[in-house]
Amino acid sequence: MAAEYLQMLQNTPTRPLEDLQNTDDQLAGANGLVLKGWAYKSPTVPTRDFTDPFGQTLLAAYRGSFDAPKNYAETMIAGLGGTDEARATVRKDVYKKRWGPTRQPIYAVLLPALHMLPGKQAELLGLTRYLAHELQVPVDGKDVLGCTALYWSISTKPYAQPAFAQLLFDVGASVNAKNRLGTTAGFEIAQVDIEGGSADTTVNVRMMQWYVRHGGDVEGKDPDGISVRALVQMLEGKVPGLAMVLRQGRGERESGDCTNCGRKPPVEGARFAACAKCKGVRYCGQECQKVDWKAHKRVCVAV
Repeated sequence: MAAEYLQMLQNTPTRPLEDLQNTDDQLAGANGLVLKGWAYKSPTVPTRDFTDPFGQTLLAAYRGSFDAPKNYAETMIAGLGGTDEARATVRKDVYKKRWGPTRQPIYAVLLPALHMLPGKQAELLGLTRYLAHELQVPVDGKDVLGCTALYWSISTKPYAQPAFAQLLFDVGASVNAKNRLGTTAGFEIAQVDIEGGSADTTVNVRMMQWYVRHGGDVEGKDPDGISVRALVQMLEGKVPGLAMVLRQGRGERESGDCTNCGRKPPVEGARFAACAKCKGVRYCGQECQKVDWKAHKRVCVAV
């Protein structure tokens, strides 16, 4: 099946790279692989790409001045009057910024720093926490591939940063956000031999476990008709740990938590909406309800 899949991709007509770079439409087959291949070879280089004023503060953070982005943002807010409107203006400005050839949003450019500065994770996570919790910059920004920072932080290629991923998840990042190839991070985690993957497949297994436990969809298909489960089955002989993760499933949920992703209600005493038919499960939103329906429909009984 894997050989047939690769042959199918190779036979797909491709568009010019420049066209793929300058559009945001969904890509299938070889077109997606062409853009992904270019993106992997076109990293953001802080000294070259962080040229704007806020980018310069990110460069300072890479060099150890972790408070620089916060100080800059708060100074800008104060200069605009220190109001909620001023904070919203700065928040919007930071959110819309993109850096490098692949147009990476704010959280995505912080991810490599966690890998490059392993001894400074606490400081970098603190900066991320400021952006996500205090400044409240949305965490759903996407790059030219349509990938979010959460996608890259659990995909194992090139970085696996579960603590960073958890921070983004806790403020609403979607584990099932699809990129322009129509795939979630689960596809990237599962592609151990197709894409080369990590030399240590235990990382893939560990991140697949994170993906599944946080409500990752393993049944949904990409535009080429392939699911995460199908990819895992292709590799079961080589990486049995991935198949074991899928068999184990996401684990038990505490009463009141989202049945799919495990999120807790944002306010103590609040309750997520229950399944309209059986009232026996609850979901934090329509995305989780849709993902879980593939399994829940087999046991859902009207009350």
